[in-house]
Amino acid sequence: MLIDEHINTWKLHMQIKKINVSVLSGFIACTLAIKQPVLANETHDIKGESTSWGGSLSLGYDSNFFQESDYRSNRALSFHGSLYLSFWDSYSLYANSGGYRTLQHAEGYYSTDTVIGLSRSSLFTFGESGKVGMSGQFSIPTSEFSQDNHLNTAFRIQTPLSFTLLDIDMTVAPRIRKNFHQYTTSPSGTVNISWGLSLLLVANYSYDDAFFFASALGGTSINYNGRWADGYSYGGSLGAGYKLLENLSISLTFASSGVYTDAAQGTLGSFDIFDEAKATYSLGMTYSF
Repeated sequence: MLIDEHINTWKLHMQIKKINVSVLSGFIACTLAIKQPVLANETHDIKGESTSWGGSLSLGYDSNFFQESDYRSNRALSFHGSLYLSFWDSYSLYANSGGYRTLQHAEGYYSTDTVIGLSRSSLFTFGESGKVGMSGQFSIPTSEFSQDNHLNTAFRIQTPLSFTLLDIDMTVAPRIRKNFHQYTTSPSGTVNISWGLSLLLVANYSYDDAFFFASALGGTSINYNGRWADGYSYGGSLGAGYKLLENLSISLTFASSGVYTDAAQGTLGSFDIFDEAKATYSLGMTYSF
């Protein structure tokens, strides 16, 4: 079973001023887990229906591409854990959380938000390999970013469409998120985000014990005043890994992010595919159980 329907795509907005590599440990940590099959422990309930449970633990070293002597350099250790319980008719309960410890500048430990959700892996199927699922999840504001902005909770729905093309597993997942803040404005005076719309694209290919993956995430938002964001934020990753043991794998991931700004007079606008200040890499190890 793939975890893309059971795991939150960690936020891209995690305190980037404190640690640029949070874009990687937030967005990419989950796209690594998307590709890893979980070794489930199967049981049976009283009615004889099969259930299974599993999860994963990940540890990573995250960095940008600046020298350690450069003031723009950022280094961190990140970690992430997830659990799921699958039961009747392809339904699953899942939870995940994590954090990171900065190794430069404002050194310290920072947690990410915790997610609890319910998913159904297959609402219906199409073709030889296609299926459409759905999941809904609540966020618990355990991160400093969410707490500073007085986030009570957030609810997100996504409908992943998965299929296989030329031995490559593909997933397209439209998503909508509703935030519930205590106040419509943040302590800095800016208007908080009310709605978020995004699209996640994932591709995965395996060859023996090696695996390769790519992902892209883009979206926009609406604040509590009803104003749309001026542009579209996006992020992308590319990585490879190797399965060392049945339940242990290593990986190397590269990622970057940016913002597309609409331009006037019919021009294309600003679209920086590679932003050196936000480009990061991560060496990771994942244990599945």
